[in-house]
Amino acid sequence: MHKAGQVMRQAVHNIYVYRFDYVQVFALIRIFQFLLMIPVTSIVLKLMLRVTGFTHITEQNWQSFVTHPFVMIMICLLILLFLLFVYYEMGFLFLMAFHQQRGLRYRFLPLWQQLNRKVVYFFSVQVLFLIVYLALLMPLASFMLPLTLTQSISLPHFLTEEIMSSRAGRLAYAAVASIIVMIGIRSILTLPIFTIQPNISILRSFKQSWRFSKRGLFELVVLLAMLLTGHLLMMLGITVVATFPLYLIERLMPSAALVTAGLTLAFLEMVFVVLFSLLQAMFSQVMVAITYNTPVIGKLSGTTHRKRRYKPLLLISGIVFLVLSMMNINSLEKSVYAPDTKIIAHRGYVAGNVENTISGLVSAANAGADLIEIDIQQTVDGEFVVFHDRTLRRLAGKNGVIANMTLSELKTLTIHQNGFSDKIASLDDCIEIAKALDVALLIELKVHGQETEDVLPKLVEKLRKYKVLDSYYVQSADGQKMTQLKKLVPNLRVGIVYALNIGPMEENVDFIALEESWVTEQLIEELKQHPTDLFVWTLNEDRSLQTFIEKNVSGVITDHPDVARELRTQQSENQYFLQRILNRLRFIF
Repeated sequence: MHKAGQVMRQAVHNIYVYRFDYVQVFALIRIFQFLLMIPVTSIVLKLMLRVTGFTHITEQNWQSFVTHPFVMIMICLLILLFLLFVYYEMGFLFLMAFHQQRGLRYRFLPLWQQLNRKVVYFFSVQVLFLIVYLALLMPLASFMLPLTLTQSISLPHFLTEEIMSSRAGRLAYAAVASIIVMIGIRSILTLPIFTIQPNISILRSFKQSWRFSKRGLFELVVLLAMLLTGHLLMMLGITVVATFPLYLIERLMPSAALVTAGLTLAFLEMVFVVLFSLLQAMFSQVMVAITYNTPVIGKLSGTTHRKRRYKPLLLISGIVFLVLSMMNINSLEKSVYAPDTKIIAHRGYVAGNVENTISGLVSAANAGADLIEIDIQQTVDGEFVVFHDRTLRRLAGKNGVIANMTLSELKTLTIHQNGFSDKIASLDDCIEIAKALDVALLIELKVHGQETEDVLPKLVEKLRKYKVLDSYYVQSADGQKMTQLKKLVPNLRVGIVYALNIGPMEENVDFIALEESWVTEQLIEELKQHPTDLFVWTLNEDRSLQTFIEKNVSGVITDHPDVARELRTQQSENQYFLQRILNRLRFIF
């Protein structure tokens, strides 16, 4: 532990001594990231869509899209560009730390040239090892270095939710995640070894990292834990101190609260960017120190620094602060105080109930859901049963395919979930209960391929019978059927469900239901122009719910309608600006 503390103190010392170097490097990194990397990615995607003739990419057409020769070439180029960005970003920091810890004089151009000499490995088979290395590090990098391009890379929530829906799935997920994290930690030194040693390959760097971590894994974990803990405590302390004046002003001088909130948010945004950059610098210092065992060097014997002037830096910081403050004041003033986002209960209310059952429907209505989503399928006798899966295995523990059974057979079965049980319901049962509860349904038609030719007219007739054509919603992942349904009944609100979407959407339906991982600001604005409603699924984290309610999307589909309703209620004119700032900071960082 003594050595760990020594390494941390030396890292802080080096970063302070070379603070102007770090300011320049991080400024260049952010400029390159936001002015080149992000725009290039967007341009390449639009180019791929134009060349291939696709309007947008979905789960139905993605295989045809990615197998197009031009797309394959562009994807390879994007992957290479991403790898090079990570290599230069972290490699530069590692080389700086290496020289600083030895008190060696350095200039940026020679460091750049040293990194350039290793780029040849990116055009060889060994680049595959680097891809594997970064994939293993992704869970760590996305948390520790949130300002890098790894921030938004994660498994879509609908995949993890399906995996976590069973005990076996949770155990398998935990086992795989543990293995990935362990391998990631043991290979974490690959990049500093590769960038610092001039004559070593990626594969040899990987092997050296593995051998080193075999004897130094505990020390490495302790240092990483110290870094993260210190970083989080510092963020918390600064946030408390910075927001205390706003807390007082909102209660004593409400008229000055808006301006104070804008200034406070701008200050915290700038501080958080600095702190995350500092975390990257600390990370590189610690990695180099434990790799090359240089805890107490870092002196200025070989380095001379010219006297730096603070005025240009202060001037730039002041300009950025003023611009951010004005943007925040404008944003807070125009923020949505009473969003009309619909709260949609996913398969009813599954807390204390079985999904897609009458009890779940009643609980969802009592929880305040505006709409209740249910899944229906057509049975062998042409009726509609409320059930999500194609088989009975998960909920009933029996062999049986829904499409091959009659409605009467299915209604006799008891289904179980999370220690609760209930009977399978028909669409008629759910509509009757929903009408009694005065709540509307969002009906998702699950297409299994054995439907009757008149499945859509039968569904329409069912809705017409109960006089709910004007108040209910119908959606399906089968876009063709939904287009037909819209033509059949123009006054029915019809939508298409997407688990994946990239690119602009021009569907002739009333709403789009899209998995949250693929919802972008551009898409939200695009759909508002049509206008087409946007339902985002499945949002089960407070952060995700709050984010999309603040954006005032048309609907959020969630397993927790009570939580979503409470979060929507909080978006009122009486909510303090302090709470809005804390919410926004939590969502951004």
